[in-house]
Formats: sequence, C-alpha cells, structure tokens
Amino acid sequence: MEALSVISLPGAPAPWPVARPLRAWQEAALDRMHEAPGQSFLLSATPAAGKTTFGLRAAHDLLRRGLVRRVCVLAPTTHICRQWAADAARHGIDLEPHRPNADGPEPADRHGVAVTYQTVAAGPEVHMRACAARGTLLIADEPHHMGELAAWGLTAARAFSGTRMRLLLSGTPFRSDNTAIPWVRYDDEGVSSADHVYTYTDALIDGVCRPITFMAYGGEMEWTSEGRSRRADFEVALPRQESARRLRTALDPEGDWIGEVLRDADARLSECRSEGHPDAGGLVVAADKAHAQKIADRLAAIAGERPAVVTSDDPDASAGIDRFAAGAARWLVSVLMVSEGVDIPRLRVGVYATPARTELFFRQVVGRFVRRTPAPRRQMSFLFLPADPALKALAARVEEERRHALELLPDLEERDAPAERASSENGFVALSSNARLDDVISGTTAPGDALHLFADEASPAFATPFAVHAAKTEAAGKPEPEPAYRRRERLRDERAALVSQLARSRRLGHREMNAWINREVGVRTVGDATAEQLERAIERLRRELRGPVPR
Repeated sequence: MEALSVISLPGAPAPWPVARPLRAWQEAALDRMHEAPGQSFLLSATPAAGKTTFGLRAAHDLLRRGLVRRVCVLAPTTHICRQWAADAARHGIDLEPHRPNADGPEPADRHGVAVTYQTVAAGPEVHMRACAARGTLLIADEPHHMGELAAWGLTAARAFSGTRMRLLLSGTPFRSDNTAIPWVRYDDEGVSSADHVYTYTDALIDGVCRPITFMAYGGEMEWTSEGRSRRADFEVALPRQESARRLRTALDPEGDWIGEVLRDADARLSECRSEGHPDAGGLVVAADKAHAQKIADRLAAIAGERPAVVTSDDPDASAGIDRFAAGAARWLVSVLMVSEGVDIPRLRVGVYATPARTELFFRQVVGRFVRRTPAPRRQMSFLFLPADPALKALAARVEEERRHALELLPDLEERDAPAERASSENGFVALSSNARLDDVISGTTAPGDALHLFADEASPAFATPFAVHAAKTEAAGKPEPEPAYRRRERLRDERAALVSQLARSRRLGHREMNAWINREVGVRTVGDATAEQLERAIERLRRELRGPVPR
C-alpha cells in the first residue's frame, strides 16, 4: 500500500487583476476595514453594489499579506455558495462550495470553503477544527440569517470563535427583535450598526445601479372567510388578517388578477427585448412550490414557453439558476431561491407574487433587478406588484431615498415614464379578482407618477469597469478557465463512474472497490483527494478495466 500523499498548501493568490479595479466606495470600505480595531467588521451595502467583490478583495489582501491562511464563506443557500466559489476562482482563491460536514475539514491544498448557515448549524465541531488548524477569515453573507433561528447564531458563534477576522456583509440594515446576531452591534432601536454603509442614495449618485419602476396593480378581490363573503379593493382599510387574505386572493394562480399582471409583465419584457436587450429576462417570486408550478403554467400559456421553476428543496435549483442566467429564456419562477445574493444581471422585469411583506425581503427582491449589464445604455427595470398598502409603503420608502438623491444631484431626475397599461384557513377561499394599474402611489408622488428607484444613465460613464471588462472578454470570445472546484467535481464524477463500472465487471461491492482505489492513490476518502490524486485514481481505474482483478 502506498503511503498517504503529502498535500501541498495553496500559494498566495496572484495580484488582483488590473482590469477589475474597485469602486470608490469599496476602496474606502477596505481602508476602513484594515483600520478597524476589532476582529469583526460589518458592511451594509445596497444590493448590486458589489459586496461579493469587496469581500473577495478583503480575503485576497489578507491572504497575500499572510494575515490569514484560510477563508470560510457562510451563505444562505447552496447556490450562493457556488456563486462565491466561482467568483473567488476568478481572483485565484480556491474555495470548495458546500462541503459536507461528513467529509471533515477540507484538505489544505485549497484556500477554504463556502458553506451554508444550515450546514454549520448541523456540525459546528468540523468548522471549529478547521479554524483551529489554519488562521481563518470568516465572511458571513447576509448575517441576519443567524438571527432567524437562535440555534444558528449559537452554533456559528461556537464554530467561528477562533477566527482571525470576521467580515459580515449585509444588503440592508436589519433588526434583531429577539435573537442578537453574533459579532453585530445594535443601536438603541435594535437596528444593526454597521462599520461602513453604502446606501441606495449613494448608489444613485455614483451611477452604480440600474433604474427600476414599480408598477402597482389594484383591482377588486372577492373571498370568503369565517363563513362570510367579502369583497374589497386595495384602497379599503381592512384588519391585518383580512388584508392578508385580500392579498392572497389577488395572488391566487387561478384568478384574473394574476393573469392580467402576468400578461402585462410579459408584454413589458417583450418591449425590453425589442429595445436593444434581446436576452432580457423576467422573474416571478412565488409564495410556495405549488403556487410556483401553477404560475409557471399560466406563464407558459402567455409567453409561449414554460419557465423553469426553482425552489429551495430542489437539488437541481442551483444548476437551474445557472442555466437561466447564462441563457436567453424569458422567465424564471422562484420560491426564496432568488431573494438575495443571486446574480442574474439580465433580469429586467419582475412580478412580486408572494404575500411576504417585510422590508428586508422586499428590498432583497428589488435588488435582483438593479444589477447593470454593459448594454443597452438605457435599461429601465420594472417590478409589478399588488397595490397592497403595506407593499406600497415599502416601495414608497425606496422612493423617498430616490428623492433625497435628486436633492443632492438634481440632474439624475428620471426621464423614462412608464407606458399606460393596455386595455382554507379559517374558511378562507379566494373567489375572484380583477386587476388594474394603480398609477397613484400613496403620499410620495403626484397623481399619475410611478415609483422609480435610481436614475437612468445619462452617459456611457455609468458602465462600470467590471462591466467594460466583461464586455471586452465576451467580445474577444475568451472562455474563462475552469475553476479548481469544478475540475475536482468533474474528476470525482468520472472517478465514481469508473468505480461503478469496475465493480460491476468484477462482481465486487462498490464500497470494496472504492476503498481499494483510495488506498492505491493514498487518500482516506474521496473528499480528501486533490485534483492530482483524482487524476491518478482515474488513470489507475482505466488500467484496471483492461488488466487483472485488483487484490
């Protein structure tokens, strides 16, 4: 039997690419982070501003300076873990995404891991050992998740108590009404107190984000609850419970309201595509899995193609999002999966078809539509939503921030005007609904105005260095190199197929064959194998398929 192979440590990443300079706010935040006296640093930056790039630059600097030897990214979903790993690979940082706790700490030939909060909660000891073995930078993406379940915050604090540095990245300030989030300071109102803040107003003035128009739809809803038949439009004040039922009636996938809104949203998407953005995409945020499937059926009849549906319990969800982001399909229907952190720059039209009415969730959804693409120069996004008073109030708060930015920089006033729209709980049952475009947004705009978030670009100066670099790379037809983690995944898949083939041909057990090849290349488990060891295993298995029975 061969001795266990010695695994070499990963080198420091190559210098940061000159073609990907930081934005001014990122440079300022990085300087402040390096000057911060404590071990924890909380950044609050508006969605699409570049939090991931900032986090990777911080990790890059700390790795190159030898202040840390390892990076652990904590993220809400597996898909976002993979997105972090893919982005990190572009800057020479090798992260293994969603490594199972059962595999133990990752081998030392990579810079670290990207795992979900749920994974850490299920096995904090694994991550504690990994931090003890190598000085670690923790990057917590959307750390408010540690406050949603008390156990998640407790296990994270335990798992990462020994980290050298903790960087917390949030898309919006968040409250902690019950469970304090580890390493976060709070003001007297219980709102997170960030070390550096980059607001919607800042993003507007800097020209970082795409403009968005809120299209609020009213209509009359009819439902039954508690043995009574009820009818009301969104302008009628109702008790909270009946207000929620009215909203659910509007979102009923069989009703007329959602059908009208989906038709108008699809027509708006066609306009975006005809005006210089041929691969513009749309996203519907649905209430649950069954709701999403029925919405997809309605959209299929309207758009002529059935959209993909991605849900958090779907093992293919991450691949489905990647396919949509890289493709040209018209629509994607999602439940939770695309509420935060997911990067699909071609999204131009959205339908808010979920009864969720919290500010954090609403702003996360808004953030999916403000990420810029290199072209076209003018690229307004549109979010269709019920004219529910609570949702209109959330949109109005965003409008107030836009007005503040216009006071600071008046020439950013939006010039694009939206076109007019063309002609069983407690006995709850949605009966009927109809829709109309509500063009009066309560209190913050004049009658006839729509809500706009961020001014439209006035010149090519709004194209960021990242977008310019991406456009040049795409135009030159240069494929990106395969990230190390994807190469390892591909090699593991090939190795697994050969193990199965050899086990069948020799009538041996799969576990026996797997243990034999691990001994041959000097690893305890396939999860500990480097790319070189996987390649050796593949070559050995291929030889064995043509040679004698293994002993």
